[in-house]
Amino acid sequence: EVVLFLKGEPAELPEAAVGFEAHWSRFGGSAVVWEQLVVGRKMAREGIDVVFDPAYALPEGAGVPGVVTIHDLSFELLPGEFAPVERWRRRVVARRAARRARRVLADTAHVAKLLQQLYGVDGRRLGIVPLGVDLRRFSAEPDPADGAVLDALGVRRPYLLWTGAVFERRLPRLVLEAFGRLRSTELTLQLVLAGPNRLRNPRRLDAWIDELGLGDAVLPLGWVEEEALAPLYRNAAVGIYLSRHEGFGLPPLECLACGTPVVVSAGLGLDDSWPGYPFRCPDPSVEEVAATIVRALGGGREIVRRSAPGVLAGLSWEAASRLLVAELERAVSS
Repeated sequence: EVVLFLKGEPAELPEAAVGFEAHWSRFGGSAVVWEQLVVGRKMAREGIDVVFDPAYALPEGAGVPGVVTIHDLSFELLPGEFAPVERWRRRVVARRAARRARRVLADTAHVAKLLQQLYGVDGRRLGIVPLGVDLRRFSAEPDPADGAVLDALGVRRPYLLWTGAVFERRLPRLVLEAFGRLRSTELTLQLVLAGPNRLRNPRRLDAWIDELGLGDAVLPLGWVEEEALAPLYRNAAVGIYLSRHEGFGLPPLECLACGTPVVVSAGLGLDDSWPGYPFRCPDPSVEEVAATIVRALGGGREIVRRSAPGVLAGLSWEAASRLLVAELERAVSS
């Protein structure tokens, strides 16, 4: 039996949650107070056996074993990416949860190792539960409607695709410079940025584009509808997903599921599922990224066609759910 504790006005649950019991709270205070203090007392009255928080926190007062997932430690490793108060909040909440939880879960072996090193989490309390890829939604199968989606967004082929928010840690300046190198020979190539601009100074993105003379060759879409992602992935020449630190990194796997090669950095879930992936840049530089994109443009799609289905077969949400249930049972019995 699963009981969901949710803050906000009652709403319809996703189809996958049919049969779950939902408790909605109209608590008007901050989400932090609700998550840390209010909901724990509610849980204690419900007689639950174990509490699971999917993102960094555990409530006080539940009185039962807790399991928490800590997806990444960017607020520890890259403090400049967060405002001081937000950085402090994230650190306090995550550190407390890691100390108190019966089981601490990570998406990747890389983050699990960091939890041992930075938080001192005993390896016997650690579990790895990779995220899943929706292979029904993200598919290499051509869709006749794709062209209309791209036209509506103003995307023209061929293009490189960046998916996800634009943060400093994702090396946007480096990506733009590498793209500029390619434009000297690939005159029709476009760079599509499908994600909100979350730079500390958002105006820097346009300034870099102008400084590098890229002009109309770069299309910043901002946030895009979920329904547009598969068409964007499927029709891209190459995807790009570089970062100084991430958790699982779902976009590269979605891109591969759509049959498109993607240039990535190290430290992602792809490291665990495809250790020998040929378009990885362990220490990204402008030269290395540009050269890797050229290689991916050459034979990348055929490599993905042959190898990606086998890699992705074990990364379903059903498989992730089974691993999570096993961790919850382990927390109750240990």
